[in-house]
Amino acid sequence: MDPLSAMDPPEEDLELTSLIGSSTDHHEDLGGNGLEPPSIPSRLSRTSYRVPRSLSRNNNHHHHGAFPSSSKFAMVQKYMDKTTLSNKVMVLAMLAMIVGMLVIVTSDVETSIEQEAVETVVVVHHDNSDVSTAAAADSSSSSSSTSIESTFSTTEFNGFSKIIGFHEPSFENIYGANYYFKPKGVGYPLAPTGGVHPIYMIDNPKDENGKEITPPVDYDDYEISPYTDVRLKMTPEEREKEQSYWYGKLQLIRNEYGYWKFKDSYPFKNKGKSRPVVDWAAIAAKTTNGNPLHGEISKEDFPKDVWQTDTDYITNFITEAKALLHRVREGIYAEYGWETSSLTSEQIDQRNVFLGVHIASEMNGGIGPDKGVAWIYKDSFDALVKKLLNAMMTNDHFFVTLGGHSAAAGHGNNFFQSYMMQFHDVMEPVFDRLGMVLVTANLAQGGMGTLQAVLAGVDVYGEKDFMVWDSSMTEKGALQDVFGRMMLLSGHRVPILFDIGGGKGFMDALRKEVGAHVGGITNGNPHLKETESLEQAATLPHALQHLFCKGGVPTCGQTQFKYNASCWTDRVDVETPPTAQNKGYGGQAKWHPGNRSHQLIGRRMTLLFLRALDEAMNIWLKATVSEGSPLDGKYWHLAEEENKIRDALRSANATATPCGELMKLTPRVCNTPMRGGTEWTPRYRGDEGSIRRLLKPSPSGYIPTKVGDEEQVYGGREARIPQLRIPIGEVDVAMIARSLPQRNRSRKRSLSTSGISAGAASAESKRGGHHRYSHISSTSSVLRNETNHRILGRRLADDSGSIVPGEGWEVQGGNIGYCDGTSNAVCARDKSSICLMTGHNDGRGTLDGDALSGWVVFNLKDVTQGLFLARLETWFPMESNKRTEGWTAINGKRTRHRHLKAPPPPKPADYRVEVAVNGVITKSMNETEFNELCVFPGYNLIICTLWDDEERALKNEKEDVELAFRMAGGGRKAIMGITHVYYA
Repeated sequence: MDPLSAMDPPEEDLELTSLIGSSTDHHEDLGGNGLEPPSIPSRLSRTSYRVPRSLSRNNNHHHHGAFPSSSKFAMVQKYMDKTTLSNKVMVLAMLAMIVGMLVIVTSDVETSIEQEAVETVVVVHHDNSDVSTAAAADSSSSSSSTSIESTFSTTEFNGFSKIIGFHEPSFENIYGANYYFKPKGVGYPLAPTGGVHPIYMIDNPKDENGKEITPPVDYDDYEISPYTDVRLKMTPEEREKEQSYWYGKLQLIRNEYGYWKFKDSYPFKNKGKSRPVVDWAAIAAKTTNGNPLHGEISKEDFPKDVWQTDTDYITNFITEAKALLHRVREGIYAEYGWETSSLTSEQIDQRNVFLGVHIASEMNGGIGPDKGVAWIYKDSFDALVKKLLNAMMTNDHFFVTLGGHSAAAGHGNNFFQSYMMQFHDVMEPVFDRLGMVLVTANLAQGGMGTLQAVLAGVDVYGEKDFMVWDSSMTEKGALQDVFGRMMLLSGHRVPILFDIGGGKGFMDALRKEVGAHVGGITNGNPHLKETESLEQAATLPHALQHLFCKGGVPTCGQTQFKYNASCWTDRVDVETPPTAQNKGYGGQAKWHPGNRSHQLIGRRMTLLFLRALDEAMNIWLKATVSEGSPLDGKYWHLAEEENKIRDALRSANATATPCGELMKLTPRVCNTPMRGGTEWTPRYRGDEGSIRRLLKPSPSGYIPTKVGDEEQVYGGREARIPQLRIPIGEVDVAMIARSLPQRNRSRKRSLSTSGISAGAASAESKRGGHHRYSHISSTSSVLRNETNHRILGRRLADDSGSIVPGEGWEVQGGNIGYCDGTSNAVCARDKSSICLMTGHNDGRGTLDGDALSGWVVFNLKDVTQGLFLARLETWFPMESNKRTEGWTAINGKRTRHRHLKAPPPPKPADYRVEVAVNGVITKSMNETEFNELCVFPGYNLIICTLWDDEERALKNEKEDVELAFRMAGGGRKAIMGITHVYYA
C-alpha cells in the first residue's frame, strides 16, 4: 500500500506538479539556465501520487497564521500537525524522495550544445596576474574554440565550466555566495577587477602519503545541504535522507518564490567573447583633494561595451533585481505570519506599515512600533541609496560593521545566531547577485563598550559603509559621542550611523552638528503575534514562538524557550574534544536577547536594506529610461557629500564637544582620524590589526609572542550546528535569497562518508573546505609568523642607538586564530575551550612587560599629528610576566627558581615610566607624574597620552616615527599591560 494512503485524513488525487510545478506551464520555474526549459521525463510528468486532502485544501479565510494553505510549506506543516511522529517522517521522506527523483532523473537529460559551448569558470587569482582564457566547450561541438578576453581566466571546476559575470551567481557554495572571497582593503585600489571578485583557491588536502583527498561532499555545489558537511558525524543513510529533503526544499522554493535567472547576452552575441571591464586600478590612481575616488568617473569615461553602458543589460538586470528583492521581502512576511496570500488588501496595507521603514524629514518623540521596523531620516535614506548605487556601479565591497557590548556580540547564543550574522545570512546572496561583496563584521566586545576600539579607527573596525552601534548598557553620554565622531572620521568611507537602541540622542546631535546620516530600529513589537500559552505558541510560526509574550506569560524570559545554543556537535574530525564540552551554554543572562530576538533585529535591518535597494533600482531604471546609460554620477557619486561631513568634524571646536570634555588631556583626538592596534579581538583583518604588527623586532629578531600559543583543535569555517536549521515546514528566508537555477547533473552525487577516514575528514577540517583564509592558516602562530615576515619586520636603518627593543615583552590571554568578526572567522578553538563551536570572536589579550623587559618600540607610518595614546592595565599581579621569569637584569638570563603570583603591590620607590621618540627620551616620569597623563573615561578604561606634539600637527606632514616605551626601576614587580595603542 502507498504509505501516504495509510494515513487517516481524507485523500484525493493530486498531480505531482501541485508540489513541484508543471512541466509545461511553469517550465521556467524549474529551469536550470533561463535559456530553455529542461526536459522532464514523461513518466514523471504524467504520474499521479496519492496526497492527503489536508495537503491540498484551499483555505480562503484571511488570517495571520504561520502558513496559509496556498504555501507548499503550509501543506506540509498542516498535515504534520495531524500525524504521529513516525508518519511525519514517512510523509517527509516521501515528499523529499518525489522531488529528489525529479532532480536526479532530470540530471540525465543532456543539456544543449549551445549552452555548454559558452560555459567557463572565471577566476581572478590572488596574485592578480593577468591571464588569458578560452571558452570551454563540449568536445563534440564544432563551435567550442571561441576565445575570451584577457580580463578573465578559466579553469575546470567540479567537472563543469561556467561563465561568471558581475551579476550572475558567482562561486556559490554550500556555505554562501562569498565563501571563496577574501574581502580586501579599502576603497578602490583593492576593489574587484576583471569581471569577478578576488577569489582565493586552494588545493584539496593530502593524506600522510601525499595523495590528494577528494572530499565526499562537494562543497562547491550550491545544491548540497550544509547539514551533510563531511565533518559532521552522520550515517550514509542520514546523509542521503538529508540531501533528498534538501533537494525537495530547494525546488519548492523555486516554484513558490522563484530564483535568480539573469543572463548576460554579450557572450552569445560575440562568439563567446567576454565583456570588457572598467580598469579600476587606473581609476584608483586619480584623486580629488588628496582623497581616493570611490570609482567616481563620469559617464564619458566608461569604456565601450562595459555592462554599465548597456541599456538592455541594465533594464533586464533591474527587472531581475526587483524580483529578487520582492521574494526575499515576501519570505520575511511569511516567516512572521504576514504572508501576502493570506491577507485582505486592508491587512496588506497595515502589514506594509507595521513591517515597513519609517522615513521622515524630522522625527520628534519616541520611535515606536507604529513607525515600522526601522526609522531613518529622508536625507539619510537617500545617502544609503546612493551608497548602494555606488557599490553596484563599481562592483565594490559594502561593509556593514557592529560595535557594541556582550548582548550585541550575541552572548548566550552561538555566534551565527547573532543578529549581524542573521542579517548577513540573508543579505550576502542578495548583494552577490547585485554585483557587490557584502562584508558583515560583528566586532562587539563582551563586558565592555566601544571606546577602547574606536580610538584605533580603521585599523580595528576596518572600513564601514553602515556602522551599527549597540552599547547602551555600557556607554552613556560622551562615550557615545566619541564613537560617532571616530567612526565618521576614520577610513575612506563615511558611514551611515545606525542605532539598535539608546543612541538616537547622540546620533541626532551629530546630524545637527555635522550633517551625519543616521537611523535605527524602532522600539517594541511591530504588531507580531504574541505567545499566550505553551499550547498556543506551538501554533505560531517558529520565528514568533516565545518572542513576545502576552502579560503574565513567562516563557519569553525562560532559558529553555529563549535560547537554543550548543557548544558541541559530534564530528568525524574530532573524535573527542581535548577538554570536556559544556553541556549547557554560558552567557545566557536575563539581559541578553535570545536567538529569536537576534533574528528579528537582523530581519529589521534586512527590511531596511531591501527598501533602500528597491529605491535604488527605481532611480536607476527611471534614469536609464530618461537619460540612457551609464547612470549619471549625480545618482551615485559620494565624495563631495561625504567630504562635507568630514570637513565639519575636523573644523569643530573639539574642546567644546562631549568627546573633548571626556578626552580633556588631548581633546584634538576628537577631530583627528586615529589609527592603532590591539591585542583584543575581534579586529579587522585578524593579526593585521594587532599591536604586534607595529612593533620593531629586537636585534635577535624577537617579536613578542603569545604565551601558550597553540594550534587550534580544528580549522575551516564552522560546520553548521543543528540549532541553525530552519524547522521543517517553516519559511527559510536565506534559502529564498540564495535560490538559483537547478543544476544540470551528469551523475547522481554520492554523499556517503563510508571509506573516508577520520584522518581525511580531519585534513578537510584543517584545510577549511576552500576557506578563504586557509591559504594563510587557521592558527595564530602561523599567522603571526607570516605577518612578521610581511609586515612586522620593518627596522630603521640605524639600530646602534640606546633605544633598542627589549626581549622581555609577551602577549598573555586573548584568542588564537583569525578573529575578524565575520562569518568566515576561524577563532578561539584552543584545546582548553569548553565550548569549541560557540563561534564567538571576542577575547582579551595584553602585551605585558615589566622593568626587566626593556623597551617596546613602535614603528608608526605616516604620522602627521604627533599623537600617541594607549589603553593600559596597571593592575597585574607582581612578577606575573612569564617572559622575564628568572631574570635579574634587563634582557637577562633565566634561572630555574619560580615566583608565585601575588596581588599588585604599590609601585617601588624607584619606579619610572619612560617614553622616547625617534631615539630621544622625551619623558621620564614617576607614578604620580605618569598618572597625570591618563584619563579614566569609563569602566575598565585607562587611556594615557604618551606623546602630544602640537607643533608637528601644525606642519601636517607625513613622517615615519619610532616611539618607544618602558618601565624603569622595580624589576619584575613593576609590571604593566598594553591592550590598545592609538596614533595619528
